[in-house]
Amino acid sequence: MPAQVYEPADAAGVAAVLQAASSDALSVFVRGAATKVTPPPSDVVVSTTRLTARIDHVAGDLVAIVPAGIPLDAVNEILRRERQWLPLDPPRSHRATIGGIVATNDSGPRRHRFGAPRDLIIGVDVALVDGRTAKAGGRVVKNVAGYDLSKLMCGSLGTLAVVTSATFKLSPVPPFSQTVVATLGDLRTLGDVALALAASPITPSAIELQSPPHRLLVRFETTEGAAAAQTKRTTEICATHGASVNVVTGQAETDAWRAHESRIFSGAGTVVKIAVLPTDVGDMLSLVQRLTTAAVVEVGISGRAALGIVLVRFPPSPDGFGETGSPHGRMIDELRRQAATRGGSVVAAGDFGSLGDAGPIMRAVKARFDPHHILNRGLAPWD
Repeated sequence: MPAQVYEPADAAGVAAVLQAASSDALSVFVRGAATKVTPPPSDVVVSTTRLTARIDHVAGDLVAIVPAGIPLDAVNEILRRERQWLPLDPPRSHRATIGGIVATNDSGPRRHRFGAPRDLIIGVDVALVDGRTAKAGGRVVKNVAGYDLSKLMCGSLGTLAVVTSATFKLSPVPPFSQTVVATLGDLRTLGDVALALAASPITPSAIELQSPPHRLLVRFETTEGAAAAQTKRTTEICATHGASVNVVTGQAETDAWRAHESRIFSGAGTVVKIAVLPTDVGDMLSLVQRLTTAAVVEVGISGRAALGIVLVRFPPSPDGFGETGSPHGRMIDELRRQAATRGGSVVAAGDFGSLGDAGPIMRAVKARFDPHHILNRGLAPWD
């Protein structure tokens, strides 16, 4: 039978649907614009796209309360009227809703400077499965009262509660932007150059790696004079590693970043996320290159080079992605093993690997918020 689809217009409506579903033991999938996951089979679908009440922008405090159903680009279009913005840049930001971004803790290249949603969120309103609504935090940036429910919701994948609105601290819109594109002949060297840049007295908003070709994209969003000075220093550091450098701004810069996003998040295939210490990025890049070359598999690579986050897009696998014994499965197993020896992790196609000592705590939190396990079944490793 097809799922029942509900589109509540407020938090009370969401809570009412959850309470009814919980009473009848019906599984619920919560979706925004569906830019992150393919909806799994469920009895009830709760869409947040009608949660679009007015944005409460307190420009004097650099704070905004944002409904969960509004896409990020639409939010920033409103905030820019006061020369402010929410400096997040996840993939497909023209469609990705605030609720989905919080639920997945999704971020993009600007995470290097501004952090992920959990670093910017200071308050949250949620609907619970027992029919209640709750809120935490508020408009004050330094809020230390009670448990930090806001950060708990970030990355919970909609398995604990439904985010109906979120409060964020904002930043001023930068007056100028330009990007240094450094091309190198060796993949491993990308990690070394990124570490050198991170250790230097520059303040880029992004240090992104991409391959092929082997490049670093270093973005400066500040005044024109400061960008010029930092670009000069960046060019010098890149030159010492044998890189050729090109500087882009305006439309050329916009095109370069759009192309960078599309190389991973457009087209068929599966994206694998590797998270290690920044000092281990070079070794993991070498391992990816060695494994994919041996298996004759062409992949696209990008990531937050100086933060230890590497994204690898594998092409579709005829044997089923990640299946035990398949070429892709063997590569992922080796990547996960090598990452684990470095204290890191690999997430592939919903496979989070071992939770380790955190597993019992995560499951206990899940049991407290959703005792009947009706929310977004199968999306999270603690469910």
